[in-house]
Amino acid sequence: MKILISTILVLLTAPSFCQINFVRKSSWEEIAALAKAEKKLVFLHIEDDKCEQCNEIASKAFESFDLKEVFGQNYISFKANRETEDGRKLAEKFEIKKGAVSLFIDVNGNILNRLNGVAGAGFMYAEQADIALKRKAGKQLSDYVKEYNAGARSQKFLEEYIIKRRQAGMPVDELLEKYTGGLPLDSLNNFRIVKFIYMHGPSVDSRAYKATRSVTPGQVIDSIYKSSPYQEAVAINNAIISTTWQKAVAKKDRNLMYQLASFIQGTYNNDYLQGMIASQRSTVKFLYEIKDTVNYIREATQFLESTHMRLTADSLKRMDYKLMNPSQVGIPGSKTKQTRPQMPQSHFYHLDLNEHAWQVYQMSSKTGDLERALKWSFQSQEFFNSLYKDTAHPMRLGNAAYIDTYAQLLYKLGRKEEAIERQTKALEAQKITGSPHASYAATLEKMKDGTLLK
Repeated sequence: MKILISTILVLLTAPSFCQINFVRKSSWEEIAALAKAEKKLVFLHIEDDKCEQCNEIASKAFESFDLKEVFGQNYISFKANRETEDGRKLAEKFEIKKGAVSLFIDVNGNILNRLNGVAGAGFMYAEQADIALKRKAGKQLSDYVKEYNAGARSQKFLEEYIIKRRQAGMPVDELLEKYTGGLPLDSLNNFRIVKFIYMHGPSVDSRAYKATRSVTPGQVIDSIYKSSPYQEAVAINNAIISTTWQKAVAKKDRNLMYQLASFIQGTYNNDYLQGMIASQRSTVKFLYEIKDTVNYIREATQFLESTHMRLTADSLKRMDYKLMNPSQVGIPGSKTKQTRPQMPQSHFYHLDLNEHAWQVYQMSSKTGDLERALKWSFQSQEFFNSLYKDTAHPMRLGNAAYIDTYAQLLYKLGRKEEAIERQTKALEAQKITGSPHASYAATLEKMKDGTLLK
C-alpha cells in the first residue's frame, strides 16, 4: 500500500446519489468571489496523489446524503490536486505541507476549521462543517494578524490569537514563546497559565517549555495532569510531541529528536517497555521523514526485529486486555495512578509492520532488505487476521492494504506469479468491504502486463 492509511477514519457509508457540488474554478480569487456573492463559506479539499486510496475514500464520503443540507446551503466547495498548478498555489496559500487536507474557510481567507487526512463517512465532514459555521462570527485570524502586526502583545490578546491559530490547525510555537516571554516570572506558578502553555504544545527545546520546567513548582505541573480527564492529559502530551517532532523534522535536528524520545519515554511512567516502543517508533519515523535511508533501514530493522517480530497474536490480545481492564494506570506526566481503562494498542503493531515493509519497498532494491520487509508484511497480515478473526470486522478476507504491500514486495523480488495471486486476493478483500478499490485493480493489471515499476 503506497501510504499507510492510519490517518484515514474508515467508516463506510452507503452509496447515494446526493453529493457535494464541487465548482469548476481556477483560483482562490474566483472561489472567494463566488462565495461572497452567495454569502457562503468555502470548503476546500486538497487531494494527494501519493495516496490514491485516500482520494477514493474521500470521494466516496462526498457522495453521502449527510452532506446535502449543510454543504448545499452554506458552502461553495472546491477540490484540487496538490500536483496541479491550482493545487500547488492553494496549498502554498494555506500552508498545507503534505497529505490530503480539508479546510473550511471564510471569503477573506480565514481558516475556520481544518481536517487533516480523509474521513470515510460523510457525517464526519458534516460535523466539521458545523464547527466552522459556529466560528464564523466575531474576530477572525486576519483581525488578529493586523493587531499583532500593529504591536498588540497583551496576555489576553496572545491567548486568543494562539487559540484561533490552533483552531485553524496552524503552528503556534513562536506565539507561545512571545506569550511566555512577556509573562511576569511569578505567573509561571499559576495553574491556569501553565496549563494553557502545555495544552498548546510547546516543543521540548523551547523557552516556553524550559521556563515552566525550571520555574514552575513540580506540584503545579503534576496537578495539571491529575486534575485533567485522562484523554485531556494524553492530548497535552500529544500536543508537545507533535510540535517537537515537526520541528525536529523541519530542521533535521537529531539532538532534538533524542530529547523528544526521552520525553515520550517519560510519559509512560513505569511502563518502560511501552515507553521504549513509543519512543523508538517516533525516532524511526523521524529518520524516514528526513530521508536518511541507511539509518532508517537499520533502525527500523532493529525496532521491529527486537519487538514486533518476537510477539504473537495471543500476546497482543493479552496486552489489550490488560490495558482495557487495568488495576491501576499512571496518568501521563504524573506520578499519580488511577484505575482508568485505556485504548487497545495491538493495532499499532500490525500498522507498524505494514508501514515499514512498504517504506523499505520504496527505499531499497537490495534483496536482503526486501526479503526482510516481506517477513514483516507477512507478520502484519498474521496479526491482523488473528486479532479480528470471528469478529464483525468488515475486512473478513484480510486487510487489502497489507496484502497489497506483500504482493508488491513479491513483484519487486521477481516473483511475478505469486505477486499476481496475492494482488488478486487484495482486490477481492477490498471489494467485500464496499469501499473503493480502483488502485488495487490498476496495480494488478500492471503486474500482469509487466509494467509495474520496481
